[in-house]
Amino acid sequence: MSFRVDRRFNLLIMEEGEDYIADVAATMALTRRNQVAESKGRLRICSKSLIFQPEDVAASIIKFPYRHMQKIEGETSGFCIECEHFVQVATKTGGTETRIVAPFSILKSKFKPSFHVHYANAAEYQQLAQRLRCAASMSFSDGQLEVRQILSEVTADVRFDVSRLGHRETALLPGGLWVRQVEPLLEVRGLLQLSNEAIYFQPHPNFSSEPVKQVPLSDVLHVFRRVYGVQAKALEIITVHGGCLYLCFEAHHQCDQVEELLQEQRVAKVASPSSRSLLDDAEGILQNVRKMTALWQSGACSNFHYLDFLNCAAGRSRNDFSQYPVFPWVIADYTSPYLNLEEPRSFRDLSKPVGALSEKRLTYFRERMAGMPENQERFLYGTHYSTPAYVIYWLLRSMPERMLRLHNGHFDAWARLFRSVQEAWSSVNESTTSLMELIPEFFVLPAQWLENSLHIVTPERPLGDVELPRWASSVTDFICKLRAALESEHVSQMLPSWIDLIFGFKQSGEAAVKADNVFHPVCYAGSVGSPEEAMKSYGLPMEVLETQLQEFGRMPRQLFFEAHPPRLRTPKWSTTKLQEDAQHSEPWYKAVQGLKPVDARAASMAPVNGNSAEGYAGPTSGVPRYQRGNANGTMGSAGSVGSRGIGTVSGLRSLSSRPVVPFVTGMTGISCCSSNLYAVGEDGCLRVQPLPTADPPFDAEIEKPVARRNFRISPMPLSALAVLESELLALGGHDNTVSLYSTSCGSSLSKSSMHADTVTCLGVSHCKSLLVSGSRDQSVVAWQVTPSGLKNDVIFDDLQQPVVCAACSGSLVLAAASDKRLICWDRRSGQAILDRELDGIATACALSDATASASGCTYAAGLDNAGELRLWDLRQCSESLRLQTTANSPSGLVTANCFLTDFSDWAVLGGAAPTGHATVVLWDIPQQREIHSWILDDPDPSGGNALDIRFLLKPGAASGTWRPEVPLLCASSSGR
Repeated sequence: MSFRVDRRFNLLIMEEGEDYIADVAATMALTRRNQVAESKGRLRICSKSLIFQPEDVAASIIKFPYRHMQKIEGETSGFCIECEHFVQVATKTGGTETRIVAPFSILKSKFKPSFHVHYANAAEYQQLAQRLRCAASMSFSDGQLEVRQILSEVTADVRFDVSRLGHRETALLPGGLWVRQVEPLLEVRGLLQLSNEAIYFQPHPNFSSEPVKQVPLSDVLHVFRRVYGVQAKALEIITVHGGCLYLCFEAHHQCDQVEELLQEQRVAKVASPSSRSLLDDAEGILQNVRKMTALWQSGACSNFHYLDFLNCAAGRSRNDFSQYPVFPWVIADYTSPYLNLEEPRSFRDLSKPVGALSEKRLTYFRERMAGMPENQERFLYGTHYSTPAYVIYWLLRSMPERMLRLHNGHFDAWARLFRSVQEAWSSVNESTTSLMELIPEFFVLPAQWLENSLHIVTPERPLGDVELPRWASSVTDFICKLRAALESEHVSQMLPSWIDLIFGFKQSGEAAVKADNVFHPVCYAGSVGSPEEAMKSYGLPMEVLETQLQEFGRMPRQLFFEAHPPRLRTPKWSTTKLQEDAQHSEPWYKAVQGLKPVDARAASMAPVNGNSAEGYAGPTSGVPRYQRGNANGTMGSAGSVGSRGIGTVSGLRSLSSRPVVPFVTGMTGISCCSSNLYAVGEDGCLRVQPLPTADPPFDAEIEKPVARRNFRISPMPLSALAVLESELLALGGHDNTVSLYSTSCGSSLSKSSMHADTVTCLGVSHCKSLLVSGSRDQSVVAWQVTPSGLKNDVIFDDLQQPVVCAACSGSLVLAAASDKRLICWDRRSGQAILDRELDGIATACALSDATASASGCTYAAGLDNAGELRLWDLRQCSESLRLQTTANSPSGLVTANCFLTDFSDWAVLGGAAPTGHATVVLWDIPQQREIHSWILDDPDPSGGNALDIRFLLKPGAASGTWRPEVPLLCASSSGR
């Protein structure tokens, strides 16, 4: 059997699911009114039809479906068929492409053409056509088995052309693997070969000018595992140039094999460290959605590219119309002569799914859902917001063949074609069958897909260009304004709500019910769990489930399981920006290369004035034993920053450091008020040192003797300290007690024994009326501070390991244990409102002061020994931020033990550098990057362990203001 390159044949002429089997040169003869008309061309034998393509480009291609054939009979040099139904397909040739821009013509009359086969055995082709006709009359599954058997026989002798490999290349797949290259509504079968230099795909048959498609391994940027149909046996290979090769394998193990080989070869090809870093970033960014979320939060990544990335991470691809990328409608005004992007009413409500935009229509959906039988899964919406039909609806003018294929050779009814943006928006708001969101093409250039450049004519009338809103002067202006709306401050703030609906926790379950976001049950197949599990749960054969997914659409894979964090910085975007730089129209994987958090000053997440919190911990395993005095240091102001300006990123960045004489040996806890510095140690003593009242010369503090007071508190080591008021302290120790101590009286005011083991940490609320203690006995106790002493409020025993740090604010209590678990409770109900596992053992935690926040939000923060600082919005119980402070530290910070933060703009962390220096670093939260560092001490001269910062303090007044004399104070230790 023979195959040849024919650049005119368009595989979309075949039906959906139809396989191309073989072709042969032939002449079709037709007798009409005793006249024989002959036409030379090529007979294409497919799994559902015979297709004859005349040599005359003006003549229509003719399809003869097997299901309408009465018989196939052999002749001397060919065979004839008898049918009562055939299809004429008019084509339009442009360059090397054959386009189909008109509906198919279906003729229902008796037709008996003969095919005279040239240069081949006619009987062989007759037998092949006869077998395929029989397969078409079988059940779906039996017919599929027969077609696969025929394909296997026809291609049994086909081999990959190894002459395409270079002389230094080695084929890694002996004989190659049969795969299918996936394009929108189309599959092209062929042989895949992988060498140590490139990926090769050899289509069979081949209708392109290239016998083999070659992708050098050095050009491969990403390799994504994809679910195609209902099975995860496809790979999407993305190149640095933006090209794509989407391959579906016949078996899972073949997909696994090629994926593993690709990874091995790509790693082997990377020689330079910079190239290796690029590979690691390319592979890791899809696995770690948080990295991209951080870039988006900081303003380094645009809204468009972030959504494009989320679609990709959720398994959606431009090559699969059943899983096409989904983008939101952002504009709600398509009637005004001018578009005002400063007016909130111009925007769509992104907190609601499309189906809930109209209250009247939503009422109808709710009533229909309530009336569904109790023995079936109920749903609001019977169709999805993204289906192949919706994608084709938008892209009809650029891909008419796809609509013809989807609708069996017809265009959809005129009333259901995309003719006007305003009409489409009205339908989305009113129709019970139109729930579609947008596609990425609405936000990038070029915009020719909105123009009828192919001159498509429907049976009713010429299609014409899309009618634009009055505020758009051209298709380019329309796209530029839509993109400007997408990148606007309003959409940036609302976008997390839409992400929650599409990719997040409101996608399914009880949260989806509350958000009116419940779709037909089949839509959820594969969004959580494996597609194979979906087949079992729905009790449907694979082919039926695939058909259902094509019709109803499918959910993206869920990426977020709690509320999406907010954007911290929104860069300015003009309506001309899209035209000025073509990179803004590139896919995410091209635009994201080399992105770093931006340098510009960022807006606050939740502006809080004076709402900083200290995070520090007691010892994690007993009391550390120091063999020499700790080196303490303060970071003083530069002299030009007032108390109000210190609490800003720029103010903190301008601070300089100065040393202080050693304070105490074996320090286990340190705290301060506006006037004094307090420390406790393993010797059971409390030491008090006045803070400077004015900003002295840089080295004056070293020379000047300081008046100190020492108090013997306990014969056992003290392990925790918190300041309630000036001269009133809370102390915890190895005697398992929490006591109130007055330094003015020099005596203990009260002592409480609620713990069964050492008190490891203490935390005090911003209003100083609540105290929290943690212990090695795994308990956390909240105390009310009264004039008569401490009153036990509530005990929390949810933690299963010793408590290492604790904090409290208002009605909230936060604590973490040595098993990486962090919990926040509401002490009024005693219930946990946040329960998370950190990546490392917690070293410090803190709570913000909701009363000082303009938004009224309370945030929790936790730092672990891996240097990861995480912030949670407790109102939504969701993570707002995650900073890898050691992994991404320009100063080389290797340990982070404590922190101060205002939860919105900045975070100061203390630890040690690899050189052994005690180090403090300043992070800009919106930009998510380290912007300054201070080296506070020399390495241990004895050659022991490096010094590091264990405590960070803000010696401010009770009102929360900053002390210009000593804005920040830190204490470091040898850690031995």
